Amino acid sequence: MKKFLLVFLFIIIFFMFGCNKSEIKIKIIVPNGIPSIAQSYLEYNQENYNYSIDRVTGPSPLIAAFTSGSHDIIIAPINIGANLYQKQSPYQLAGVLTWSNLQLISRTEILSVNDLSGKNISAYGEGAIPEMIIAYLFNNLNLEIPANISYQASSAQESLIKFMQNENMIAILSEPVTSSAKTIIDNLYVIDLGELWTEITNFAVFPQAGIFVHKELNKLVVNKYLDELSLSANYSLNEPKQTSEFCLELDYPYESSIIETAIPFSGIDYQSNSESKLIVETFLEMILTFKPELIGGSLPDEEFYWYPS
Repeated sequence: MKKFLLVFLFIIIFFMFGCNKSEIKIKIIVPNGIPSIAQSYLEYNQENYNYSIDRVTGPSPLIAAFTSGSHDIIIAPINIGANLYQKQSPYQLAGVLTWSNLQLISRTEILSVNDLSGKNISAYGEGAIPEMIIAYLFNNLNLEIPANISYQASSAQESLIKFMQNENMIAILSEPVTSSAKTIIDNLYVIDLGELWTEITNFAVFPQAGIFVHKELNKLVVNKYLDELSLSANYSLNEPKQTSEFCLELDYPYESSIIETAIPFSGIDYQSNSESKLIVETFLEMILTFKPELIGGSLPDEEFYWYPS
């Protein structure tokens, strides 16, 4: 009888802990914009995938997540993750989700980069990838009169607002905000800074949003998430209309038609570390040479990169 009671008690405890474990959701934080659009399929179906996904605007919530450990997975600019890793943040880079998504817009035609000489430019992303790309490009343009670049905008949306308030302003945005600007302003001129980057550096792309995972997160859980994120990213590229409808139902801060238009120009391309590490390392080395404080003053060590085994 005692043996039966012990077995019965064990079964009850097993199911109690088993149920509780299955109810634990993986917490993910992702910035609004192309990174969130790339994972919108997962977000739309997050209950089925057992995820809890928070979308945020600006770098502050992402930095807070790195320092507090509040989330299991953080999608954030590569350099922010590298910088905070140097300060003992427990997150490792597992791959890259988005690439080369920066555009310059103007009301007046820009026939060559020399037309940017002495111009006032509203930019965003100070202390993050946009600042690195913008500073590097303009440092190598050798303009007759240096452009006056202001980083007072905290986001691409705010940079567009400043552009709208000043007819002589030029702005640096990213998709899907650039597609939104095209619907507001007739005859808008756009320069793809990704193409300019390739011309100046001979590198095809630059990495932007990385996938950072807590080092104590179970590897099977991470692998499962990365597989599903890859499928979601491919889905967004192949099904932009359906993806835009997901985003509409999730109350994304963009019209569905704008999201659908922006996706082909978005730079969405999930790549694991095995595919992207060389590009990331080269990019971090460029940052170290040009503006080392953006990555904490030195290159992160090998432990910065997460691998499944």
